[in-house]
Amino acid sequence: MSPTTEGPDANMTAMMAEPPWDGWLLRLEQRLASEGVMPSRVVVLLPYAQMMAEGRRAWAARHPSGLSPRFETTRNWAAALGPFVPSGDDLTGDMARDSLVAAALLDRVAGRRADRSLHPLLVSRLVEMARQIAPLAAARPPGERAAWAQSLMAELVPSSQTLQWEGLLASLALTWAGHSAYPTDALWAPVAEPGVVADLLIVIPGFQEDPLTQALLNRWGSRGDRVGATLSPRSPVASAEIMLHACADAHDEAVRAAACVLAHLQAGRRPVALVATDRLLTRQVTALLAGRGLVLVDETGWRLSTTHAAAKVLALLRAASPRASLDDVLDLLKAGDAWPQRLVDRLESAARRHGIASWSSAHAHPTLSQLLPEGFSSLLEALQPSRSLDRWLAALREGLRQCGWDGWFAGDAAGQQLWEVLRLGEGRSQELSGLQGHHPGGEERSPTWSLAAFTGWVRQVLESVNFTPDAAARPDVVVLPMAQLLGRPFGAVVAAGCDEIRLPASPELPGQWTVGQREQLGLPARDTLALAALRAWQHLLTHPSIDILWRTQEQTEQILPAPWLRPMVEREAGAAVAAPDPRAMKVVQREPVGPPACSAADLLPSSLSASAYQDLRDCPYRFMALRQWHLKEDEELDDTPDKRDMGLWLHAVLGRFHEERRDRRHPDEPDDQRLDRIAREEAQARGLWAMDGSGSPGFLPFLAAWPTLRQGYLSWLGQYEASPERPVFGQAEASLSSRVGRWRLVGQLDRIDVLESSSDGTRMVIDYKTEPRDKTRARVSEPLEDTQLAFYAALVDPQGTGAVRGAYLSIQDSASGKGVDGPTRLFEQTELARARDALLQALPAEMDRIAQGHVMLPLGEGRVCEYCAARGLCRKDFWEPQA
Repeated sequence: MSPTTEGPDANMTAMMAEPPWDGWLLRLEQRLASEGVMPSRVVVLLPYAQMMAEGRRAWAARHPSGLSPRFETTRNWAAALGPFVPSGDDLTGDMARDSLVAAALLDRVAGRRADRSLHPLLVSRLVEMARQIAPLAAARPPGERAAWAQSLMAELVPSSQTLQWEGLLASLALTWAGHSAYPTDALWAPVAEPGVVADLLIVIPGFQEDPLTQALLNRWGSRGDRVGATLSPRSPVASAEIMLHACADAHDEAVRAAACVLAHLQAGRRPVALVATDRLLTRQVTALLAGRGLVLVDETGWRLSTTHAAAKVLALLRAASPRASLDDVLDLLKAGDAWPQRLVDRLESAARRHGIASWSSAHAHPTLSQLLPEGFSSLLEALQPSRSLDRWLAALREGLRQCGWDGWFAGDAAGQQLWEVLRLGEGRSQELSGLQGHHPGGEERSPTWSLAAFTGWVRQVLESVNFTPDAAARPDVVVLPMAQLLGRPFGAVVAAGCDEIRLPASPELPGQWTVGQREQLGLPARDTLALAALRAWQHLLTHPSIDILWRTQEQTEQILPAPWLRPMVEREAGAAVAAPDPRAMKVVQREPVGPPACSAADLLPSSLSASAYQDLRDCPYRFMALRQWHLKEDEELDDTPDKRDMGLWLHAVLGRFHEERRDRRHPDEPDDQRLDRIAREEAQARGLWAMDGSGSPGFLPFLAAWPTLRQGYLSWLGQYEASPERPVFGQAEASLSSRVGRWRLVGQLDRIDVLESSSDGTRMVIDYKTEPRDKTRARVSEPLEDTQLAFYAALVDPQGTGAVRGAYLSIQDSASGKGVDGPTRLFEQTELARARDALLQALPAEMDRIAQGHVMLPLGEGRVCEYCAARGLCRKDFWEPQA
C-alpha cells in the first residue's frame, strides 16, 4: 500500500478538522471594534509555538488585506523585546550550567555532611525540583520574586530530622528559583507595559492553565482578555469517524498504526497527526513509516543522548576508561574514521581467538598490542588524567579530531547541537568555568575532575536535552503530543497506545514535591492534570477521521483500554465502530522444506584438524558449512568468564608449568607455589583477575576451586611420574602436521611425554579435559568413535610404528568423585593403534568422495545438532516429516 503523492482535493480539504480559529478570531474582532484598537496593536498569546503560523493563516483568510495582530508565545514575545543573557547562579534550563550551579549550591550549604556517593543523585533531584517551580517563579515580577520564595520557605521545609535532605533540597530549590532571572522577564519590563508595544493582550489558553499567562492578564487588567475560556470537555462531533482497533500486542499495535496512517494518506487525508502517547511505540511506528519514504516531522523530538553524535562522544569516553572492556575499544575503532577497517577486523579476530575481553589485557598482550593502530593507545591515555572542566572540553575536542570526526559534527544537525550544548567550540568553555564550585561527580572538593566525573556530567547533559530535526515544509505525518492538536488542521488523527497504562485517567504527579508542597506552591494538583488530559482527549475526538488503537496484552498480562475509551469500546458510542484490520492480506503458498542436498567439490580445505574431521563424521553438511564455506560464529567478548575461558586459562597454566619445571628432580620452587604464581599471572594477562583483587566476579568460583584442583593435579602428577613407565615431560602446546595421501593433517597437542621405560621412545599424548567426567569416559569406551586421540596419533606417528600412546586427563574439582575417581584422572585409549589405522584408512576415502562432488547431507542427530552453528542454515527445525 503506497500513499498518493498528490495533495487532497477540495472536498477532502473541507473534511479536515476545522480548528476553532473562527470562534476565537470572531471574539477578537468584536473586542477590537468595541475598543477601537488597530489589529497591529494587539498581541495574541498562544500556548504552543506551532499555533503561531496557523493563527496568522486564519487571520489572513478572514482579512486578506491590512495589518495583522502579533501571534506569539510568551517566550517568543520576550525574545523579540530583548535578548536574555543568564548571569551568576540563574536557573536556565541548560543542564550544562544548572548541574554545576546545583552542585555548587549543595557543596556550599551541605559541605562535608553529604555522602559523596549520593552527590550526583542530589544534584539531579535539586535541578528537577527547581525546574518544576521555575514557571511559578517566572510568573512573579522580578522585584517580588525573592519575597515570594521567602514567604513559602517556612511552610515547605519539613521539620523532621529524618527528612533533612528532603528539606534541604526543597529550601535550595525554592531559593534558587526565587533568586533567578528568566528569559520571560522582559515581559515585566517597562517596554512591555500596556500601551507601549501593544494596546490589547488577548490570550488563547491551552488545556492547562499557564501561571505566567494568567499573571500577565492580571497586569494588563481591562486591556487583557481571554478568548478561549470555553474550551471545556465536549462530545465528539456528529460527523466524526472514529475507528477502534484492539491489537494483540505491542508489535501488532505498531504495525496496525502504520497501516492506518498509510490508508489515510492513500485516501488523500494529509497531513496525518500521529499522537505520541508512548515513546517506544511511536519510534516503532515512525520507523515503519520512514521505511515507506514518507516525510515525517517529529515535534516531540528525542533525547540528544540517543543520536549518532552522542554515541560517538560517549564511545570515546568509555574507551578511555582504565576499566574499559575490549568491546568498548572496538566500538570506538569501528565508529572512528581514522583507522582502516581491515586493521580493526584483524584485532577483533585475534581477540576472539585468544579470549581477551578487557582492554588492559589486550594492550599488554604480545600479539594484540602489535595490531593496535599507531597512536591509538596515546589517544586514550591522554584522556585519563584528571583536569579542570575547560581543559576536559579541550581534550575531548582534540580526541574527537583524532578519531577523524572534526568535520563530521559540523555537517550533522544533532552534532551541531551537541557541540553547542557541551561548549566544545573554541573559547566557549569559559562560560562554565566560573560555575565550578563543585562538580557533580561526587568527589572531594577539587579544581580537577576525574574521567568518570566528566563522563557522568556529559551523559547527564545529553540526557536532559531534546533533539528535534528541522521540520519539512509539507510533511505527510506529524508526530506530536495530544495537547498540541489544538488549533491545527489535520486530515486524520492516529492515536496509538490508548490503554490503561499509557493513557490513565489520573496521571502520576511528576517530580519530588509532595502533594502538600504542590498545593502550597501552586503546582497543578492531580485533579487539574487529569482534567487537562481529559480536555485534550475530547478535543482529539472532534477531528473528522480518527483511528484509536490499544493493545490487549502486555508481557503476558491482559490490559484494558484507557478509562475514557472504555465506554466507546463497550457500546461503540456515537460514530465509534470496531475497525477492520487496515493491513492488506497476502496469501503465501506453503512450500514444504526438506533436507538440503549440496556439494562443494571446488572448496576443499587446505588442511584438516581433529575438530574439522570430527565435524565431517558428525554431519557432512556441517563440515561443508563450517570448513568448506568457512562460516563460523564469532565468540562473544564477554567480561564474565565462561567454561571456554576457564579451559583456555587452565591449558595455559599447565603448559607454562611444565615448560618451566621440566627437570622435576631439582625444582627451584615448590610445585604448588609455582602453579599458584603461574595461575595468577595467566589470569591477569587474560583480564580474568588482577593482583589487586580486581577483575570479573565470574572468576571467583574458579578462584575458590583452584586450591582443590591444584592439589588434585599435583597428587596425580606425583603418582604418574612414579609409575613404572617413567614418563618425562617432552613438549606442551605442540603444533604438528603430517600428510595422509594428498591431505594435510594439522593439530596443536596439549602435551607430549616420553616414556623412558620403552626401548623405542614411545610417546604419550595427553589432552586436558575439563568437561563432565562421564563424557570423557565415553570417549575411550568406543575406540573407533574416538576421533581426537586417533587423529593426534596419526600426527605423532604417521608411519604407524606403534610408538605412541594417548590419553585424556580429566581435571575437575573435589566434587568430581572420591577414591580412584578423584579430582584428576587419566583415561587412556587402550586401542589407539586400531583407532589410528581406521582413521588413516577412512579419511582419504571420505575426502576423495567430497572432491568428486558427492552430496553433503545433514545427517547429524542429538547433541550434535543441539549445539550446531549451522542448524539455522540446514533448517532442520522446518523439515517436513518423512512419509
